[in-house]
Amino acid sequence: MADISRRNWLAALAVAGGGLVESQMAGNANAMTAQARDREHQAHPLARSALEFGARGDAKKDNTAAFQKALDAVYAAGGGIVSVPAGRYLFKGHLTMPANTSLEGVFLAPPAYIHAKPASGTVLLVTEGRGQSDGVPFIGANGNNCTIRGLGIYYPDQDPHAASPAPYPWAIGPATAAPVEDLSVIDVALTNPYQGINLVGAPRHYIARVYGHPIKTGLIVDRCYDIGRIENCHFWPFWAAAGTPACNWIQAHGTAFVFGRSDWQYVFNTFSWGYHIGYQFIATPQGACNGNFLGIGADSTFEALRVEAAQPASGLLITNGEFVGMIGTESQGFAIGPKNVGQVVLNNCGFWGPSNRIGTIQGNGPVSLIGCNFQQWDKNGHGEPAILCDGAPTTVMGCQFLHADRKKLVGITKQCAGAIITGNTSMGSAFTLQRPGRLPRTRFQIHSNIAAGV
Repeated sequence: MADISRRNWLAALAVAGGGLVESQMAGNANAMTAQARDREHQAHPLARSALEFGARGDAKKDNTAAFQKALDAVYAAGGGIVSVPAGRYLFKGHLTMPANTSLEGVFLAPPAYIHAKPASGTVLLVTEGRGQSDGVPFIGANGNNCTIRGLGIYYPDQDPHAASPAPYPWAIGPATAAPVEDLSVIDVALTNPYQGINLVGAPRHYIARVYGHPIKTGLIVDRCYDIGRIENCHFWPFWAAAGTPACNWIQAHGTAFVFGRSDWQYVFNTFSWGYHIGYQFIATPQGACNGNFLGIGADSTFEALRVEAAQPASGLLITNGEFVGMIGTESQGFAIGPKNVGQVVLNNCGFWGPSNRIGTIQGNGPVSLIGCNFQQWDKNGHGEPAILCDGAPTTVMGCQFLHADRKKLVGITKQCAGAIITGNTSMGSAFTLQRPGRLPRTRFQIHSNIAAGV
């Protein structure tokens, strides 16, 4: 019988170019709506077409000056929309968006599989900044209330078969060190930027329905002192098929989502596939993150979730997550780093692999695993436990350890500050722990766990 597992099917589809069929279908649908969107913009008193300022979607003319004139014109009129009809617009420079301006293409939903030669849709071809990862963003917001919507961004000189990808600046981000408030990116394809969306110093950002395959970093948040929202973003191999050097580089070096200092970050229904790290929480000079993360997923990673730091008071609440750590001998679903002091709660999350461990818990911030499902650990056969408690006080409650026969479920080291392990189920012959001798009952409570058979 043919192997029709999800992961093999996805890999075969990427290699075979099956996405081109979906691209054509999506292209036809978007082509039908393009004229309606243009008519809507032309009827709006604040909308101006980029074509009025000399833009041409022929993939030959440099459109940097024309687009900048259009953005400056709507800003001078008090703010408004620059409408970009279907076409392939070449850029040899970067754009700066003044306050209260929008750059809007024809897509009414996030496009996928945007390449250099689609017949329809609004596609921006970027060539500036090769070799300069710290250069100015291709689209830089220079004021509040900027919106990028309904278009695809593609780097035609980025070669998926090169030994390593070429660095470029961020595709989208602030153009100034001052805070840029209410930056929105909606219905956008980031096909192959080296760096996707920079939200450092962008409070109250709204990122929704962004698809693509950013190479080094998909998205970063930092210096966000007022609530930011990210939803329905999907980063996986739209551009570099499985097995190509670019796809392998991303798997070895890339990170899909990075969160530094952010106060009450909200993230909903986001997904990544094939990155070294799916979600990374770091400490910056401004601090760490706290927030609510619901329905987030990371598949085919080295570490699906890495928490190097979380805010001490509020921490991270992660619910209904799906995490797969499977690439490399030391792969794992999650890792709580030794310097973390914030609380981390993982509620109703699923972890599978094949992984070395499901998770490693270090640091000082309390960690809770509640109602989670674990399977496919100890892939190297070294007797690794699913969960290693190696520092922070830990609660493991109401979790399921699947396919657990003859495997260690929880490991406790001498560095563990304390643990409550209760109400869990081993789908194996015994609920097996690894511990450094007798544990004091004042710091460790292990009871009411059952083995429910193979």
